[in-house]
Amino acid sequence: MGQRGVLIISDSTDFTGMLKARWQGQREIPEFTVLRATFWDHSRVLGGDVAVVAPLPRSRLEPVLRSLCDAGIPAMCIAEDAEALAWVCVLYPGMTVIRLEVWEDSAVTLCREVLARVASQERALQAERLAAANQHFATLGRYVVETRHSFNNAMTSLLGNAELLLMEAGAFTPRVRQQLSTIRVMAMRMNQMMLRLTSLETEMEIVEGYAAESIPSMPERKLGT
Repeated sequence: MGQRGVLIISDSTDFTGMLKARWQGQREIPEFTVLRATFWDHSRVLGGDVAVVAPLPRSRLEPVLRSLCDAGIPAMCIAEDAEALAWVCVLYPGMTVIRLEVWEDSAVTLCREVLARVASQERALQAERLAAANQHFATLGRYVVETRHSFNNAMTSLLGNAELLLMEAGAFTPRVRQQLSTIRVMAMRMNQMMLRLTSLETEMEIVEGYAAESIPSMPERKLGT
């Protein structure tokens, strides 16, 4: 898994600096991407696991929030005043809105919460993929184990008949005896190869047990305003 990322959308270097400074001393510092809201291009490619939008006039804020919603990026908008808080909540009910007077105490905490949830969901997805791959190999291994019994029976019959024929010393020419001897040796070798698969039954039981474990999905959690 790569480093978590925070997208900062602001026209103020002071805001960007303060937000980054709040992460100092944290155990994990995300990768920051800073974009300016001035002359915002709605079609631009956005990146980041969570976005923080600085206080902006409505004319610049609306296209930014629309882009974030279209891109499906979790975002928190810092409302410039009560009016901004009200219309953002109405137009974007799923958006997390933070009042300007408490943003420094809330933004980093909420960002860390979102990033932790993203990381947990990513780990759960990887575990599901691993379980699916293990289940595939478990199915293949079970088929091999089941086939081994029939294969061993055939090898035992082939080996036994070859040995019986070799006991009749005068019944075959030297060339035929040599061919029978080769059949016997190859049958013994194949039998040894199949014996190595005996441990697969135990291994497959372990793998299937792991694959059968339920992987709890991360509960959806709506951030507070």
